[in-house]
Amino acid sequence: MISYQARKLVDQGLLKPVLEEFERPASPVHLLYLPNGLLPLKLRTFLDFAAPRLRAALG
Repeated sequence: MISYQARKLVDQGLLKPVLEEFERPASPVHLLYLPNGLLPLKLRTFLDFAAPRLRAALG
C-alpha cells in the first residue's frame, strides 16, 4: 500500500506505519496529454478536478 492511500486511516489512528525507514521517497505526479489544440471536455474536466486535489494531498 502506498502511503497516500492510507493517510486518512493513519491520521485517524486506525493504522500504524511500520518499517518507515524503508519507505521510498515521494515521486512527482504528472498529468500528461498531447498538445494537439483544444482539449476534449472530459480531459479538461478531469484536469480541473484532479490537479488541486493532488496538490493538496501531496503538497
